[in-house]
Formats: sequence, C-alpha cells, structure tokens
Amino acid sequence: MLAELTQKSARVLPCLILSICTIGIIKLQSQHYHNSTKQSQISNSLQEESSHKRTIDLQKLIPSLGFDNLRADYLYLNYVQYLGNKEAREHTGYSLIPDYFETIINYDPHFSEAYLTLSTANSLYAGKPEKTIALMDRVLESISPELLPEVSFLWTYKGLDELLYLGDTQAARKSYLTAAQWALQRGDKAGVQIARRNLSTAKFLAKNPDTREAQLAAWSMILPNIKDEQSRQVVVDKIQALKSELAVVNQKNKTN
Repeated sequence: MLAELTQKSARVLPCLILSICTIGIIKLQSQHYHNSTKQSQISNSLQEESSHKRTIDLQKLIPSLGFDNLRADYLYLNYVQYLGNKEAREHTGYSLIPDYFETIINYDPHFSEAYLTLSTANSLYAGKPEKTIALMDRVLESISPELLPEVSFLWTYKGLDELLYLGDTQAARKSYLTAAQWALQRGDKAGVQIARRNLSTAKFLAKNPDTREAQLAAWSMILPNIKDEQSRQVVVDKIQALKSELAVVNQKNKTN
C-alpha cells in the first residue's frame, strides 16, 4: 500500500509543480503585457498632445488671409477632439485648453457658442479659472447683446467662476446683473425668465454670503483633472487654505 501511494505521489508531484510554474509564468507575462500596454498608451497620449500643440502653434504663424472665422472653426474642432479623448487626457491632463481658448479668441472673438464650452473646460479641467475670467473679459469687450440669444450666458458663466473659484461676490454680482440686462434684450419670454434667475442670484449675492464651502467643493472638483505637479500644487494650496479658514470659522461658531 505504501509503495503504491509513493508511486502515485511521484506521478502527481511533477504535475503539481508544473501547474504552479505555469501559473507563475502566466502571471508574469500578464503583468509584463499590462505594463507594456500602459507604456504604449502613455507614449501615444504624449504624441497626440504634441500633435495638438503643433497645430495650435502653426495656426499662430500662418497669415490669416481673411479666413479668421474658418481658422477659429478649425481650431475649435481640434479642441473638441482633444477634450473628447478621455484616455489620453488621463495621462497628459488638459493643459492645452488655455492655448486653444486664447488662440480662438484671437481669430474670432464673436464665436460665443465656443466660449460657453471653453470657459467651463478651462476652469474645471485645465484648472485655470483666473485665466478663464481674463479671457472672458476680452470676449465680452468685443460682443454685444444683439449678437446671439445665448450671449448673456457668457456673463453668467463669468459670474459663476468669480463666485466659485475666486470668492469675489461683488464681481460676480455685477456679472449676474449684466447677464440679466443682456437677457432682457432678447425680447422673448425665455429672456425674461433668464433675467429673473440672474437678478435673483444678484440679490442673494448683495448680502455678501460666505461662499467658502462652495469654493472648497469647486476646487476639489478640479484637482483630479490636473496632471502637472506645479499646477496641481497651486490647487492643493488653495484647497488647504480654504479648509484652514473653514476650520477657524467652525471653531468660532462652536465657541459662540
């Protein structure tokens, strides 16, 4: 009996060792493939980023020849492709959005439909709300409320950035009041409704409310989208400063 068990063990043991080795090899190969695939994705993302950067830089150098609007359209389509490639942006971030934003403004400051999306993306994804406000000022200097029905939203978006990211309630209030005035110039029921909403927000902001919790939430939403360390540190510092201020306020409230 013992001899028989020994013979069976002698047959099973090599098979068991072979199975363990095979599983180990498969795991190692799988890990290698995963690492190789990830490196390939990063490389492709960086190449795509460089391609978009070259497109922007080239458009800055080419003479307009009277086709500025078409060039703005072309750049906007490139921007949409850039923004829509979520896989690449996971590796590179959204650092080219400010370049797209500013270059499109240079060619067509009246391209209001584009600026409604560019302003949001530049603040939320690129993490540059201060730059967004500065660029929106340039746009708003160049357009009038008669241009298109939706131009009043540019003031609303600007006010939202001033409120959520800068905490400047007075600047935001002025933007919302202007948005209401522009909305009324549409001359339709939708314009009246939009104006009422903006006036309601402006009335609330006149009380100078504490918006630090909202600011903290807004900056926290930005943080996952920032990939370069310098810009990321700027956002982290803002978040930490807001947390410290709120902690002091909460402590005072508990004491009182």
